[in-house]
Amino acid sequence: MSERWHVLGVGAIGGLFACRLQSGGANVTLLAKEGGQPTRELILKSGQEQRFQFPQQSLAVGQVPIEHLLVCTKAWAVESAIEAVAPRLSATSVVVLLCNGMGLAEAVAPLIGEAQLVMGSTTSGCRRSKQGELIVSGGGRTQFGSLDASLAPTWLSPWRRGVPDFEWETDIRSVLLAKVALNAVINPLTALHGVTNGKLMQPPLLAITEEVIEEVQSVLICADAREIASALPTQVRAVCDTTAANHSSMRVDLEGGTPTEIDAIVGWLLSSLTPNPPATPVLSELYEAVKERESKLLRS
Repeated sequence: MSERWHVLGVGAIGGLFACRLQSGGANVTLLAKEGGQPTRELILKSGQEQRFQFPQQSLAVGQVPIEHLLVCTKAWAVESAIEAVAPRLSATSVVVLLCNGMGLAEAVAPLIGEAQLVMGSTTSGCRRSKQGELIVSGGGRTQFGSLDASLAPTWLSPWRRGVPDFEWETDIRSVLLAKVALNAVINPLTALHGVTNGKLMQPPLLAITEEVIEEVQSVLICADAREIASALPTQVRAVCDTTAANHSSMRVDLEGGTPTEIDAIVGWLLSSLTPNPPATPVLSELYEAVKERESKLLRS
């Protein structure tokens, strides 16, 4: 019997993983707000076009219980999304958060009762075209783990079959922290300057990129995450080179007039990683600039 998965937050990444899970043999249902259609088609383009058909349910309490829930919403929407679906969870349910940012586990854990919480990270790239197609820009690497460093669970089969370069990590917090550090460098700079990722490795933005890297490193070192700090410059360059033509999610959000994930990424890094963070004038200025521009766009 195939495992049943529900996907909450069917944007580009949520849609991509819904398709990958179905390819891996899972029985996948999409979750939508009230009024959604009973079925939904997703078109995935990665060299060739693939069409996937999914049943779709509302978030209503009266629906069937949820066994496995994949959450791919924006960081700022995670809590409200989980609250809406929490009555359908039980002690045997599994909730996987595949979202950007940190601090999400602490916010979600009280909302899901005795359900198992798993954190995820992915470098997979996907965007939605104007026609609604899912355009894959790279297979990426996907890592799951629980914060209590438990061993791999038994429900990973469809992930291993359908998701390229997938693995279970016993130290998922370090994986998540490394990704937040990376995003703290790339996202606000690309969003504020309106550039693709690759432009950060070229003048005139290379100098400020290097300044931000150094400031993020100083915060990591203060939190005794020296290995992550040491690897950061190489990781930033690698991501900017391999995704040179890509637009960061924060740039897309800011240009689209929707809330960004600045608080869960840069805000968390500045205020929650260590009780006595070092001075970060450039990164702090970027944080405030994104918040100000976001506020103006949302008011307009």
